[in-house]
Amino acid sequence: MVIRVAALSAMLCVGCASASGLTGTPSAPPASPDAARIATGLAAAAADMYANDDDAAGKAFSGLLVAAPQSASVRAAHALLLNYDGNGGAAAQEAAAAVALDPRDGDAQAVLCRVDDWAGNIVGAIAAGNAAVAVDANAPLGHLFLAEALSDSGETTQARVQIAAASALILAHPTAYLSAELQREEANLDSDLGDNASALKAFQAALAAQPLWLYRTTEVVNAELIGGDSAAARATLDAALAQTPDDLGVIDGLANDALLVSDAKAASALWGRALALAPHDPAVLDAAGEVAVAANDDLNGGVADFEAALRADPFDGEAAAFLMAIATDIEHNPQAGRQEIVDAVLAGIPAGVAPRRIPVLPDPAATVARDATIALAAVNAARAAAGLAPVHLDPRLSASALSHSFYWFFNYFAPSVSGLGIHRETQGNPGYTAVYPWTRALAFDYPSQRIGEDITHSGAPDTAVAQWVNSVFHRFAIMRPDLRVIGYGEASLGSVSMEDMEFGFAIASPAAPVLYPAAGATRVPAIFVDNELPDPVPPGRPRTTGYPVTVTFSGGDRVSMHAFTLTSSSGALLAAYVLSPSASTENSASLLPVAPLVTGAVYAARISATVNGSAYIRAWTFTVAPGPP
Repeated sequence: MVIRVAALSAMLCVGCASASGLTGTPSAPPASPDAARIATGLAAAAADMYANDDDAAGKAFSGLLVAAPQSASVRAAHALLLNYDGNGGAAAQEAAAAVALDPRDGDAQAVLCRVDDWAGNIVGAIAAGNAAVAVDANAPLGHLFLAEALSDSGETTQARVQIAAASALILAHPTAYLSAELQREEANLDSDLGDNASALKAFQAALAAQPLWLYRTTEVVNAELIGGDSAAARATLDAALAQTPDDLGVIDGLANDALLVSDAKAASALWGRALALAPHDPAVLDAAGEVAVAANDDLNGGVADFEAALRADPFDGEAAAFLMAIATDIEHNPQAGRQEIVDAVLAGIPAGVAPRRIPVLPDPAATVARDATIALAAVNAARAAAGLAPVHLDPRLSASALSHSFYWFFNYFAPSVSGLGIHRETQGNPGYTAVYPWTRALAFDYPSQRIGEDITHSGAPDTAVAQWVNSVFHRFAIMRPDLRVIGYGEASLGSVSMEDMEFGFAIASPAAPVLYPAAGATRVPAIFVDNELPDPVPPGRPRTTGYPVTVTFSGGDRVSMHAFTLTSSSGALLAAYVLSPSASTENSASLLPVAPLVTGAVYAARISATVNGSAYIRAWTFTVAPGPP
């Protein structure tokens, strides 16, 4: 989050005098008094951020935006600020506006590259990064941001070229920020290559270059978590508590990291400090309520925090959803939850305001029902592309999915919900219904145990379905010919979310194997960025691969696979990780190319198997989406 001002200082000080020296390029005298004021303001903002004074830096930035609202550089700076604040949509608009104002502004193109990359628009990111380097080859940030986008797309060789170019520029004009950012991009490349140990060392080197800046600490924490060392991540975060100032922005950033690494000690301390600084901030109250329930087993304290959040903001849907979930799943009294919402909203209305001016009450059930409809449409669109019939929502499975989503939040810091344990519940824990998805379905009166479950943390129902369809193991259930109904539930709190889809299957019957991508499919993604459990990529291998190709057989079929291949237009066989149909793959075959596919290329897939004693051979082609212009 706090990286934004450092990068903005580097960007806006090109061609003007600056104390920061972040660009690594020689400074020139300010072109005008306005340029001098901007340079001075940026240097002050950067110093504030490096000192972990987020509030002061934010105020400095507000003044800069007022001073030069039509400047492409200032617009780009604003875009980067929004991006690090997690407001990707607004960041994309601002970055696009900056480029429109001056397409020859390399810094604007570089920021557009970073914004697109972090939003998952890798094609757009590479195009913007190439433009940034083309218009200003002497700016290190263009090379660094392009390197990240290339690495994230699997173009690791080209990423190394860009890192090397940035390294030469930084060596000539080093600054603490650029030296740290160079290490960060080395770490990003190592991580994409599956070398978590080297990635951690590079993040630690970035921290050594900027040891007082807490953002670098959070990078190390995240690297330790990705490397599977949760204890080290919590220890690093706990150690950072001593240097955390009483600055709401900084505390909020670290407190969110504490949630992401499931550090109950740090989360309790940080959100407690945030609450002392902002006792009426709904987002802070929501987080404090979650910590009270999940870390401190304080149900009453959690309810009080969520009620206070609703008094402060009667439209706080997250607070209302948690109150309803606590009342329904823990206290087994949903009417109490509805009354708590009404009472909190009414208590927050200023004295003298007529009752008819009461705002519309938050309705958590309506919100999740709307999102379930969105998820259903996304599932049916994917099934239609594979030639499958549509499925329907089942309210019992949706109730099970919703309950399990909140169970995870109620027990967020418990080791039992980590990894694949997220699919199970433990008797005696708050919100417990039953251990497995199929036993939970029975508890919600669904009359069958032919149940599957997908879970992710995307923040939206349509992106959740996209993640499942564009993966390996999580695609199988959606493509099963015997799928008849689904249920959808979700829970969210700030930057943390959970989306849960339950699958209801019919008794397996004869059906044609389901190909995905389907024969003749176009605009197929070139890559899959592995973040899946179970993990389809062997340990230590690059995490960015080609797009998975699957064949899903009827659950009743006896399948023995002989070969599954993917061939390029030149006739070359692609190296791939191949899974045979089995119970663990829901009777699906999977081919995951080791390397990204070539954009715009046509590929030929071929599978050979024996199905129910008879030979089955199928060959088909599909076309990958075009790359950046």
